[in-house]
Order: sequence, then C-alpha cells, then structure tokens
Amino acid sequence: MELKQKVAFLEAALADVREDNEIWDRIFLDNTWGMVVTDAISGKLLKVNTHYAEMHGYSPPELIGKSMYDVLCAPGHQNDLLKISPRIHNDHYVYNSVHVRKDGSRFPVRIDNYEVTINGRCLRIVSLWDITETEHKEKELSRYRESLVELIKFRTDELEKTNDQLRSEILQKETAENELAKANHEMINILESIGDCFKAVNRQWIITYANKAMVKAREANGLDGHILGSNYWETHKLESKTINDACLKAMNDGMPTRFETYAITMGQWVEVSIYPTESGISIFLRNIEERRKIEKAVEEEHHRLYSLFNSFPGLIYLQEENYKIRFANDSFQAKFGPCIDRPCFEVIGGLSFPCTDCMSSMVLRSLTAVWKEMVFDNRMYEVYSQPFIDADGSRLVFKVLIDITDRKSADRELARLERLNMVGEMAAGIAHEVRNPLTTVRGFLQLLQSKDDTVRYHEFYQLMTDELDRANLILTDFLSLAKDKSTDFELINITKIVTTLAPLLTADAINQDKEIILELEEVTDTQGNENELRQLILNLARNGLEAMQAGTVLTIRTYKFENYIMLKVCDQGGGVDSAILDKLGTPFLTTKERGTGLGIAICQSIAVRHKALIIFESEHTGTTVTVKFLVN
Repeated sequence: MELKQKVAFLEAALADVREDNEIWDRIFLDNTWGMVVTDAISGKLLKVNTHYAEMHGYSPPELIGKSMYDVLCAPGHQNDLLKISPRIHNDHYVYNSVHVRKDGSRFPVRIDNYEVTINGRCLRIVSLWDITETEHKEKELSRYRESLVELIKFRTDELEKTNDQLRSEILQKETAENELAKANHEMINILESIGDCFKAVNRQWIITYANKAMVKAREANGLDGHILGSNYWETHKLESKTINDACLKAMNDGMPTRFETYAITMGQWVEVSIYPTESGISIFLRNIEERRKIEKAVEEEHHRLYSLFNSFPGLIYLQEENYKIRFANDSFQAKFGPCIDRPCFEVIGGLSFPCTDCMSSMVLRSLTAVWKEMVFDNRMYEVYSQPFIDADGSRLVFKVLIDITDRKSADRELARLERLNMVGEMAAGIAHEVRNPLTTVRGFLQLLQSKDDTVRYHEFYQLMTDELDRANLILTDFLSLAKDKSTDFELINITKIVTTLAPLLTADAINQDKEIILELEEVTDTQGNENELRQLILNLARNGLEAMQAGTVLTIRTYKFENYIMLKVCDQGGGVDSAILDKLGTPFLTTKERGTGLGIAICQSIAVRHKALIIFESEHTGTTVTVKFLVN
C-alpha cells in the first residue's frame, strides 16, 4: 500500500513535471523573442526557438549543435560579453552585439544572458531582440536631440542677440527721449523768446499752447491773455473772419497757408502763417506794422522815382546783359511802344541782332559811364550809358536817350543868327562909308552920260550905273539886316497885308506867264511892323515865282492853327537840294545867277523880330515855306 502510494505520488509528480515542461516548452517555443540554450563554455546551441532561428535566416535544426560564436556572432563581436560592465547580477548580463544572418547580412541585437548550472553543467539561457529599428530610432532620436540642442543654442543666441538689441534700443529710446525732451525744452524756450505770437490748437479746437508774446499782445489789447486750455472759437469769436476761416481750412485740408491781415484781437497788422500738424494746427502771427510803414515809404519812394523818370523828357530804360529791356519810362514806351522783356536792338533799331557799335558790353566790362551821339528814326540822340547792379545782383546798363535834334537845330540857328549879327555889324559899319562914294560916282557918270561928246561911251556908262545901283541895293539889304528890333509895332492883320499885295504879286506873275492863287482865311490881329511883313511876303513870293517854270501856280495861304497865325507860300518849282536846304538863310548863299544871297537872311531877321518861325519843306515837286506867328 505504501508502495502504491509512492508510485502514485511519483506518477503525480511526473505528471506535474511533464505539465511544467510543456508549459516551459510552450513559453520557450512560442515566445516572440529569440531564445536559445547554449553551453556556457563552448557556446554550442542546445536548444533554439523558432523566432531565434528565423531571425538569423535558419531553421532550428540547422543551428542545434553549432557554436553561436562561430555561426551567429559577427566577426569582432565574439567577446562582446566580456566587455560589458557592470553586470546586473553575477549570473545575469545584458549587452548589445552584432549577429550575422545566413545570407551574410548583419544586424544589431540586444542580448539578455542568464547563466545556470544544472547537474554540474554550466548552461546559458539567452534572450535576443533585433534592435535595428530601435537603433535607427535611437539614431534619429540622437540626431533630433543634436538638432534640438543646436536649435536651442541658436535660439538662445538669437534671444541673447535680441535681448542685447532690445537693451540697445531701450537705451537709444531713452537717449532719444532725453534728447527729445531737451529739444522740446529748447523749442519752448525759443517760442517763449521770439517776438512773434504763437499758439497751438488740437483737433478738438482746444488751445494747447500760447507763448508769452501772444499773452502780452492780447493783454495789451484789453483781452484775457490766459487762453491755454480754452476753446479756440470761444476766445477768438471777435477775431478777423479771414484768420478764422484760414484756420478752419488748414485744419480740414491739411495745407499750410500764409497771408497778411489785420488781427482784431491783437490790434495790429500781422503776417499769419498756419501749419497743419498731426495733432492740429500751429499759428504764427508776426507784427508787420513797422514793415508796412517801411514798405509804404519804399513804395512812395518808388513812386517818386518812377514819377521822376516818367516826367523826365529823355528816354530812360534799363537793359540786361542779354540786351533785354527790364524797365522803361513812359517817354520811352510812348516813343517805341511795348518793350519790356524785348531786346533793345529790336525795339529801338528794328534789328534782329545787336548793333555793331553797341556800348553795353564795353560799359559792363569797364564799369564806367559812356556818352555818345546816335541817330534813330531821323532824330539825333545823346545816349548816356551807366553800369548798374540791381538788388538781385544782376548786372544792368542804365541808359538815357536825350533827343538833341532840336538843340542841334537851335545851335545851327544860333550860329546863323550870329552870322547875321556879324553881317549886320558889318553893314552898319560900312554902309555910310560906301554909299557916299557910290553916290558921288553915280552922279559923275550921269553927268558924263548927259554930254554929247561922250555918246559913244553911253553904253558903258549905263552898265556902270546899273552895277552901282546893284551895289547900292546890296548896301540897302545890309542896312535892313542891321536894324534893331522894331519898337513901332502896332496891330496888323496878315491876311489884309497879303490882300493889299495881291495886285502887285499878280502883275509879277502875269508878266512871267504864271499864276497866283490866294487861299486866305480870317485871322486874328497881332502886333507887328507892316512894312517889314510886306517885305517878308514879297521876298518869299518872288523867290517862289523865280523858282517856277511858266504855266505853274504859286499858292499863298493864311489861316489860324491853335495859338499861331500860319502863312504858307507853296511853289511848283524843282525843289531845293537837301544839302542847301539846311543852310538857307546863310548870308550870300544863293542859287540865282544874279542873287545877293541876302533875301532869306532878311526874311529870317524880320521873323526873329516878330518872334516867328520860318520852316522850309522841299520836294522835287516844289517848296513850301511856312511862317508861324505867335498870337500876342
């Protein structure tokens, strides 16, 4: 019985062992890890699970009995077990190594190694994992860690750099704020120190600043000067509408403006400058009362100067270096028409290029004044050129053109009168001395001519008598020139004198087969000497008749023109040569074969005594002599 019990016990124990073995076999064979049992000394594989064999490309039977160091461990990795440190326990090792597959490829593995001793034999139970994916992930993780470290380092450097830059910017901002505060303080000091009134208005029309000058100006005008913080429209409702409208426009349009007006709140003329700003507008008011007085004085001075220039009888103009006219007085513009900004050579000379003898360049080079006589439009001018620097620094030439045509004519007339005076003095000196011997000689010639025994010489005596009469006529003309101004003037009428002479003049004309036409109008009586005027009219009419051919007409006209009585004698002769025309009246100048050259001189002497003027006009169709008598 006891034996059966022991057998039963042993059978039960064996069944348990078998069951345990089946459990451990299943764990060993079905485990997803690679597991082997090897001899600890030789490395011979005693038991191999399927996963371990497939991991290396083998079947379990192919590996049983083979040394794992020779078949599975990669060259150079047979002793990896010896390199591990520290051990987990004395009989437990965990390390990494490299194994070789059947096809020769390598792969990393993680080995968990247990050493056990069974029946005196040292065995090693090895669990193995393929850590290829793990190593790949670890490498990626390592690279990620490295990149992360680099990124952290880069970001840290960037942050440090940004921090340094931020500190620098903060420092710059603080410096700028200090500078701005300093500049603002200086600006306020400037605004407070200037004489101009200044105020700032924000977009809500609140006055945010007003300097001392503004306060004083308002207080001086009886208004409240403390306007800081007040509404602009409340404090300026009495202000000029022009200023208020300009402020409103500048605030709305954002455009600066400047103008001059009278500021009611300041009681003075001001120059207003309004500037739009980000916060509103800034208003400057400058007192221009003194400037206006100066400008008015300058304007009056300019007016006086222009009036002086315009009243000056000469032609005045300012010429630029490029010959353009910058200024011309009224006389110049009346003579040459609109001329400002036109070249002087075009205006005065009608040329398209500068005059060849222009003095402007020489005047600007030498900076000295120049006088010169020039002829424009048949008039003679004395031209004065003076260098001049204008207010803008431009170099100009100040020119004055004085018409000296009449003066030259007066000079010639004066010379002629001086010659007449000389002839008169000669006549007065020699008349009596010469006429007495002539009278004596003529008497004896008449005595000899009356005798019968001199009949054969009568022709010669008559010739001598005629010549003596001619000499006596010349002396008579001399005496006429030598007469002083008439003192026996009386009221006479020019038209009536011509009428009384008409029969005599008509008879002379008929004798020469010529005609006289009288165009006489009623004229005012005037003071004069009738005998001298009869002589003047006879001389002029007979000169005209002698200059004409037969069948032509001599016209005598009298009429009143303005304050003058006009006498005109018009012939139809061949005219007078221009070279002689200017010299008419010169004693002994004549174009007649038997003329004395004293007739016109006598006429001019009579005209001078009557304060009259003789004008000669001649063309190839005839000559017109005009005598202008001033009514007195």
